[in-house]
Amino acid sequence: MIDLIFIAGMVIFAVSSLYFFFKNRGSGINTGFLVSFVTLGSYVLFWEGSFVAESAGGQPIFWTRWLFYALSCSLLMLEISRVKGITSTGKVAELIFLNVLVMTAGFLAAITFGVVKWLFFILSSIAYLILVANLFSINEAKSNWVNAYILFGWSVFPIVFFLAPTGIEVFGAALAMGFYLILDIYTKIIFNLQLKA
Repeated sequence: MIDLIFIAGMVIFAVSSLYFFFKNRGSGINTGFLVSFVTLGSYVLFWEGSFVAESAGGQPIFWTRWLFYALSCSLLMLEISRVKGITSTGKVAELIFLNVLVMTAGFLAAITFGVVKWLFFILSSIAYLILVANLFSINEAKSNWVNAYILFGWSVFPIVFFLAPTGIEVFGAALAMGFYLILDIYTKIIFNLQLKA
């Protein structure tokens, strides 16, 4: 079952990579293509299965997800900053740094156990809340849809992390990967389609 999820992810993000590559050529940094292509690479690596840890309950943890997110979500942060009208290079760098901190702490929470796991989870959550507070403090009417996108897309990731084998193991790896695939489609493909609407 989990292999089918990874294959679906590869197909979906291969198609979106091609779509954004041809749709957005010659218009500056093609973040839609780059985000989709990085995500395609992550699903290929999940499917190949080399870099996998094991949870306390014996479930697989595909920990490279958060390293790929550090890259793809930093690219998304460039677009979010543009839509929000953030022109300060320093502010954009701060947002990208916070994003990388969220993902690095998430990666460390995924591969550790006990108290250390939860300390990294808390650190990741604090960095995420600071990141969101920074983004939500910028109120431009034309970019309010980005706030909803972050609230209903990005904020579900830590909930899945908490309930999945990376956290308290309420459900298994296959269901977690299914949730992550749906979230990836929403936060990476649908978001980039909305940017061009």
